Parts: sequence; C-alpha cells; structure tokens
Amino acid sequence: MTQDLTKQVQERYHRLLDEGADPNEWAYAWRSEYNRGGFKAVDFLMEEVVNPGKCIGCAPVDVFDYENEKPVDVRNSACVFCELCVDVCPVLRPTDQDLTRQIELRQPVMDDGFGPYAYGVLARTTKDYILEAGQDGGICSALGVHGMQTGQLKGMVVGNENPENPQMGYAHLATTPEEVIASARSRYSYQPNTLALVEAMKRGIAPLAVVGVPCQVDGVRQQQFSSIRLDVAEWYRQNIGLVIGLFCSEAFTEKGMDSLADDLGVSKRDVSNINIKGRLEIKLRDGREETRSLKAFGKYARPACLYCMDYAADNADIGLGGIGLNGWTFTVIRTEAGHQAWQALFEAGWVETKELSEMPKAKELLSRLSRYKRNRPLPALMPTHLERETIGNLDPKHYYRGWEDGHSAKNWRPLPPPPPKKKKTAAKKQGNDS
Repeated sequence: MTQDLTKQVQERYHRLLDEGADPNEWAYAWRSEYNRGGFKAVDFLMEEVVNPGKCIGCAPVDVFDYENEKPVDVRNSACVFCELCVDVCPVLRPTDQDLTRQIELRQPVMDDGFGPYAYGVLARTTKDYILEAGQDGGICSALGVHGMQTGQLKGMVVGNENPENPQMGYAHLATTPEEVIASARSRYSYQPNTLALVEAMKRGIAPLAVVGVPCQVDGVRQQQFSSIRLDVAEWYRQNIGLVIGLFCSEAFTEKGMDSLADDLGVSKRDVSNINIKGRLEIKLRDGREETRSLKAFGKYARPACLYCMDYAADNADIGLGGIGLNGWTFTVIRTEAGHQAWQALFEAGWVETKELSEMPKAKELLSRLSRYKRNRPLPALMPTHLERETIGNLDPKHYYRGWEDGHSAKNWRPLPPPPPKKKKTAAKKQGNDS
C-alpha cells in the first residue's frame, strides 16, 4: 500500500514535468497527499534524487547520513510520512515564489545578476587574530565571533576541519568564539554543515547563525518556510537568526585532494589551506606556498554540483566570497537580518570597507558566474549521473557551456569533452616558426 502510494506520487510528479506545468506547481505532486496522511517521502527522494546521482547535499535534518561524500539512507524505517524532506529538496523544484518576501529583503532591492540585495562592499576585519585565521577578509568569522561576544548569537553552524585531512570538513556546532576561529578558512570539498542543526535543536542552542554554500542555504530556507507546518520547520523559523551564504561554483572530491597531495609530495594533513584565485593557491604546513592549475583540477569537481543553480547564495541574509580578491571579502547584504548583523559589526569598528567600484572586475566576475549557473534547465529536467557518464561528461562547471534559452531542456545533450590536444613535435615547431 505504501509503495503503491509512493508510485502514484512519482507518476503525478512526472506527468507535471512531461506536460510542461509551471515548475512552481510541481510540489502539488506530494502536497496533495499531505492532508490525507502523507506518503513515504524518503523513498520518493531516493528514487528521484539520490539514486540518479542528483543529490547536491543540502543535508535536510535527520534524513540522511553522509558517507564518502554521498547521502546514505540509514533511517528509512523511522520515516513518519511528514513529507518535509521532499518539500524542501532544491533539486525537485524551484524555491517558492514568496520566499523573497518571507526572508525579508532589505529595501530598496536591486539585482545586478547575483541575486537580490540592498548594498554591497569589499570588506576585511580589523581584528588581526581573525584575519590571520580566516579566509580572504575574515568577514564570516568576524560575524560569528562578534555575535557571540555581544550575545546576539549562541551558536554557529559551520564546517570544521579534520586535523588529519584538513581539506575534508565535517559539520560542527560552534558555541564559543574560539570554536568559530578554529573552523575558519574555506575547504573546497563537500561538507554537510547543516547536519549540525540536529545537535542545536537537541541542546536548545539559539539564536543561531548558519554558514553554508548556496545549496545548503536553499535547503535551510525551504525548511524554514515550507508550507508543511511541522515542529522542526517552526524551530528553524524561530531560532535561525542569520544565514550566511558562501559563493560557490563547485566542490571537489576527496579523490582530488588525494591527487593534489600526491602531486605536491606531501601527506593530506600537510595541506593546511587552499584558496582559489583563478588558480589553486596552496599553503603547506611547513610554510611553503604552491600554485596549481584550476583548469586541470576541474576533473575532480563533484559531479552532483551540476544540479545546483545558485552561485552567490541568493537567498542568504549575507553573501560572502573572495571572487578573485586578495585579502578582501566581497560582501553582499540582502535582508533585514543581514543588515542588522552587518551594521553591528561595522559600528563596533570590526571592519574596514571599500566601495565595489574600486575593484569592478570582482563584481563583473560575480555576475558572470552567477548568470552562468542560473542559465540551465531546472535540475529535475537535467540528465542523471548515469546519462552524463554514458556520454563521457561529468564536469559540472562546463556541462552546459553553449546552452541558450529556447533549447528543449529534456533534449539537450552536450557533446563529450574534446580529446586532449597532441603536443607538437620539436621538428614541427621549427617548421612553423620558419
């Protein structure tokens, strides 16, 4: 009976997709069952998102564990037919149209290609101990430390680093300024930060700040404002006071980190920090600094990142990223909550700023990268991991190069990546030069 109902929901969902229904109506496929007692939504999520390799890792509370960078259904028998896990999944549908009203964007709102925002600055913290520990301008860490010191925050959901493998993080609930500092610096691998919200709820830690990449921001927002009114969604709405989004194009796999360490001739624990500035900038534990080609490293991008259409964390309270800057953070204030947190930091003298116009290329790059991620079919209409594997293209960053509005999303199939170019022989080079 349960399996039959789940199958009916799937059929209803695919009928909406095939008929070209408004994507904002796709949720009707499962919401229509809610008042009748619900269905086993976790099975639907496995069939539509996890098994096809489309899970971007927004890490809904207490649904999956994550092993080897992939979701694992370890609590299937605990499903209570609430449907929340399906309703909040960013892969199954776009965010609700009224989300921008619900997150309370600060007026006046503009959009220069990287999501709605009120104002933006280039910033870095004036606190040397935070700047030295953090990434770029250290603004994310400064927001957390200042919030805790002033009592505006009691906890911060972050990703922390594994001492033996610093570039592979794990979800962590920081409750002291020292823990915030310990979690500073970016890790360009997948880490399910928002799983730490389970601990926050159990311990009653609030108000909270949540730090996450765009897919996690969207997952949090959809849980906060889901039309399925459950205690967990209410807790999110009442206790998450600040959502900080980190700009993200794609994450990289642990296999890539292994390869990088081998190339550098060190163990993974000796790779203390990675930054991306058009290339990989790597700091080693012994003080050495190395660079490597970002383009060459791209083959280790996490394939599921294709299904995320948000670069600049459009639905965060504050968006942050290095975006080619050295020692500064591109800071975007989107909502009233973001404005309040930023103003408290600014008025306390914890930051110095520059106008965006002082480094115009950063804004241009942010707009370009954001538009590129937006300019794709919706994830539900994209090919599965297996289909992409069959044509030989798992690259999330370049899969839709050349995509143009008007193409049929379901029929779009890019060509496999071109074979590597053959190196010219010395003789040919001489001939071409003569």
